[in-house]
Amino acid sequence: MKLVPSLFAGALMIAPVFAEEWPKFQVDPSWPKTLPNSWIMGQASGVAVDAQDHIWVIQRPRSLTDDEKAASFNPPRAKCCKPAPPVMEFDQEGNLLRAWGGPGQGYDWFENEHGINIDYKGFVWLGGNGNNDGHVLKFTQDGKFVLQIGKPGSKLDSNDTTKLGRPASTEVDPVTNEVYIADGYGHHRAIVFDADTGAYKRHWGAYGKPPSDAKEPPYNPAGPAPQQFANPVHCVKIAKDGLIYICDRSNDRIQVFRKDGTLNIPRCAGLPVTACKPGWRCASSSRPLLENPS
Repeated sequence: MKLVPSLFAGALMIAPVFAEEWPKFQVDPSWPKTLPNSWIMGQASGVAVDAQDHIWVIQRPRSLTDDEKAASFNPPRAKCCKPAPPVMEFDQEGNLLRAWGGPGQGYDWFENEHGINIDYKGFVWLGGNGNNDGHVLKFTQDGKFVLQIGKPGSKLDSNDTTKLGRPASTEVDPVTNEVYIADGYGHHRAIVFDADTGAYKRHWGAYGKPPSDAKEPPYNPAGPAPQQFANPVHCVKIAKDGLIYICDRSNDRIQVFRKDGTLNIPRCAGLPVTACKPGWRCASSSRPLLENPS
């Protein structure tokens, strides 16, 4: 007899937590619209939205098979198709607005494209996770090269401030004009640079400690919490309150930091955020989903 009132009381406590329903998504099979020039996309390895609600995609032309890109040979092997450029901008209806990217003068293009971000000034940031991708690139929206941070190379050192380690994701802080990089598929850290000059600022590993490249045992959810980020350190996001969210994918967690790299310990449904799952990718919502979170 006491069980039902207890459950009812619990429901009353939990129900007000959610201010709105979670967003619901539905696949639109007709998006984007047919590309011009007999173009076809390869593997899409990053998506971003700019201030005009345009959708930017970075994709991998070299992931297409010979049959898929048959029209690109000389002579053509078929009427269709040809690889589209790596960077593509679409409007909400799926119309292609701009397409560019690939090797050029003054910068090193990537072995394997990975990650795209449009910063608050409208610049386009790109990364790569190929074995020799040790850098990120900054372009205008028309594809004009602006800045390279890091350099290609296979040697990995999570405390090297001149080279990245197959970086996965970037995010620019509009308050400080610093670019935060999830670094990455090779290194075990978050690292920060000036977004205009590329000057090094700071870096840190899990729990805000110096990163290490020492080999760690595989993640065990029943074991002690790993003291280092595993590979890949897959995403970085800056929330409106200035906290930095880092995805530690293989360790199945997200860690939250202040901008100076010190660990922040808020609560998430009664658990530390460092225990919340998963750690593949995160994004901040423009709508308040929680009321009075603990």
